[in-house]
Amino acid sequence: MSIVGDNIKKRRKELNLSQAALAKAAGISQPAISAIEKGAITRTPYTDTISKLAAALGCSVSDLMDPAQTKNAPEIPQDPQRASIIRDYDRMSPDQQRMVRRMMDALLED
Repeated sequence: MSIVGDNIKKRRKELNLSQAALAKAAGISQPAISAIEKGAITRTPYTDTISKLAAALGCSVSDLMDPAQTKNAPEIPQDPQRASIIRDYDRMSPDQQRMVRRMMDALLED
């Protein structure tokens, strides 16, 4: 198994979800979830797939990722408000994240 697959399976079992129930909640096929959990996929799943799984599992993307792959990622700020914003963003679907990014870009344009 992969670390990502292990983390997904662990969280799914904590929530007493079947692969089929997680697949339906995340909008991903059950065979894809099975392959990810078994480590049959040799690469890390696409970001949008991980985002969908994290949202369906009620956790952040970083909770599912391999710490070795996130070691260069920026740390969550100590300021509770900023940390909350980052956690909320991580729980958004890819479409919602793109919308937030467009709004931020529009607000910051001069």
